[in-house]
Amino acid sequence: MVGGLRNRAGLLVLAAISAADCAAHSMNSLGPFAVGELVRGGRFSIMQAGLWSCVEMLAYAVAMTTIAPLSARLKLRLVALLAGIGLVVAQAGSAFAVGVWPLLALRVLSGGCLGGLNAVVNIGASRLGKPVFVLAFVMVVQTVVFSLASLLLPHASALAGQKGIFLALAGLVVVLLPLLFFLPDTVLPTPGANPQAGYAAPAHAAPVWALLAVLFYTGGSLAVWPFTQRIGLSVGLAPSSFGVLSAVANIAGLVVCLATVLQSRRHITSPLLVPALVLAGGVCVVQACPPTPWLFCTAFVLNYAAWFFVYPSLVGLTCLVDPTGKLASRAGGAWMFSQAATTLFASATQTHGLYLWTGLFSLALCLCAALATLRVTRPHAGRPGMQQATQPAYSACGPNTGTGPD
Repeated sequence: MVGGLRNRAGLLVLAAISAADCAAHSMNSLGPFAVGELVRGGRFSIMQAGLWSCVEMLAYAVAMTTIAPLSARLKLRLVALLAGIGLVVAQAGSAFAVGVWPLLALRVLSGGCLGGLNAVVNIGASRLGKPVFVLAFVMVVQTVVFSLASLLLPHASALAGQKGIFLALAGLVVVLLPLLFFLPDTVLPTPGANPQAGYAAPAHAAPVWALLAVLFYTGGSLAVWPFTQRIGLSVGLAPSSFGVLSAVANIAGLVVCLATVLQSRRHITSPLLVPALVLAGGVCVVQACPPTPWLFCTAFVLNYAAWFFVYPSLVGLTCLVDPTGKLASRAGGAWMFSQAATTLFASATQTHGLYLWTGLFSLALCLCAALATLRVTRPHAGRPGMQQATQPAYSACGPNTGTGPD
């Protein structure tokens, strides 16, 4: 643990942010089960399923973008509780909705609440200091929770179909709600140091490049994510096998998260970030249009595991560029806008359940993300790179004393 997270109060805040993170990403990780059930049950065509996911992502993006200017004075506990309750209503309502329009309307509510919860996570990570460490840690918790959920959701679908899936998703959020009370409901101080120090890009350009890196990577790596279960079925995987595969991917993600937590104690930004972005792009091509079930499974696990390293690293980078959390919240909005656009593109260009054109587009976007990241993190003459940048000024419970990790 970092020094500022050593006492009980700091650990409770970290647990609360972890709970908010699990709720905020519940549809990102478990959404394919819902999409698969709606298509299998005849509620949606593939195109309608893409629109359904797109509507939720756009609402998610609007919520995060709207919250971003308010980040410095946001009351995390209040926002998280309101968003959590709204998410329960949206998921429980979706269990009983029968028409396309009611389901779409509930996705607007769901997306807005998910965006509010994700804003709480990103702003909370910025306020705590060591954002890459905090985000990687909460994703360890998320990975354990979603590994268990991935094993249970196929059974919920088999027992009760649409009702089973959405009531299970609502129940997950209900379990997490009590932990949100440990979030602070006061505005925390933010670092007074110049957040641009140590960046390769000019001061005015660093936020733009950091935001573009998030936008390109999320749009590329997640373009076919809502259709992942359908792709698996098209190459011969049974629904229950996909549940096991998701659990395996979550375990791989857990290992990557733990490694990221340890690595973030030594480096603010990992030297492996750019190579990981390039690897993710190549893996996306195979995942989108797999020639064999084994290659699909391998690509799925690699892409999923890479996300658990790249995502906290990129969002942590935005927290370091702007310690108020405003840029991190905008990055979450950019993620949803980009994924909404590329998911709609994927649903329109799929051929017999495969997404070759989307895979190639994802590769191009991930390469652009790698270039944008280099613009921020590469060493510059006369200035250190981000790997040697100074520590954040504040930790969970007060100013950083400079003692570093335990």
